[in-house]
Amino acid sequence: MQTKTARPFHFLFSVKYKVFITDLVVYAFIILLMYTAASKLFTIDSFASTLSKSPLIGRYGLAMAWTIPTLEIAISFLLVLDLSRKWSIPVATGLMLIFTAYLSYMVLSGSKLPCHCGGLISALTWSQHIWFNIGFITLGFLGLWANKK
Repeated sequence: MQTKTARPFHFLFSVKYKVFITDLVVYAFIILLMYTAASKLFTIDSFASTLSKSPLIGRYGLAMAWTIPTLEIAISFLLVLDLSRKWSIPVATGLMLIFTAYLSYMVLSGSKLPCHCGGLISALTWSQHIWFNIGFITLGFLGLWANKK
């Protein structure tokens, strides 16, 4: 009597499919980061004022108001380059993790400051924004998996 050796179940995706997933994740991050950066820069005074009222940022509001959109734009440009995707996808995902930690702190601290993330995203409640960010973090991890050599 022969027994079959049980093989572990693996997700096998073609290289073409993984490239498609990576591109989808990259373009989603580029659109999000460029959109929010532009929105923040168009309302930089209001953005800086709101950040200055934050218990975590306070007097560094103006510096952060310029640093955050600059980082978003820089990461977007790095995502465009195929050669830098190996480390720009983790950087974009890490930035989303930092933003989500900040939002979580704001919810837990009971702060009622408005969100200045840009356009339609600003219309989200703090909790909805956290879930939105978790979706992008998940996309980021999917992109990391798909881009793994």
